[in-house]
Amino acid sequence: MMKGERYGSCKWITAHSGCEGKPDNSEAHIRAAAASGADVLEVDIRRVQGKLLLTHNEPEDPESCVPLRECFRLVKELSGQMRINCDLKHEGLEQDVLALAEEENMQGRIIFTGTVEPELLKTMPEWVMVSMNVENLLPGVYEGAEARGELRMTEEEENLLLEKARQYGITSLNMNYRFFHKGLWQKMADAGIAFSLWTANDQETIRNLLAYDLENLTTRMPVFACRVREELERSPVK
Repeated sequence: MMKGERYGSCKWITAHSGCEGKPDNSEAHIRAAAASGADVLEVDIRRVQGKLLLTHNEPEDPESCVPLRECFRLVKELSGQMRINCDLKHEGLEQDVLALAEEENMQGRIIFTGTVEPELLKTMPEWVMVSMNVENLLPGVYEGAEARGELRMTEEEENLLLEKARQYGITSLNMNYRFFHKGLWQKMADAGIAFSLWTANDQETIRNLLAYDLENLTTRMPVFACRVREELERSPVK
């Protein structure tokens, strides 16, 4: 395959929290993701009252949230290969999540997205993969584009994003799919930087995005996305 060629190859399909109609960050979501064929389970992580819990927002009832430790154990029970995308919802979670992953023998199965401090990348163990959220590198970039009435960054912002990715040694960018376009994909592909896109939840969008060579696509419809990926791998788009 030539560099940057449209091919229809996606390394990972991630089951977004609440996949296949299950409640967000629930045990039912974990089980549905494991059964869907997805490569990665996404869960939202917060520290609440000293505990790492699966929750997007501050919970009214922390006791109702699934602990991250239980999530790790359930995934190991259900799947010997599925990775876990820990979407960090506030600062200062990296080391605690890594320590828990080591305790539960989850090395090599952890992906970080969300609120990850770029300066910490050089200290991460080799067994954790980080897909850096674009807004961590360019705060307010999505809001600025929407204020201009556009769904893309300016060329100056794209070049700055590339510069910052190179500065921190980033090889994977986690991006809102609505701001993704062929020119940006090509620019990053030429620099050896892959895209992880979130969160596509309709069939047409999933098909269109999977026509690109991606590292990851996150969706609440992993069963459908996995089926499309399989179809494309049998008949590559060129």
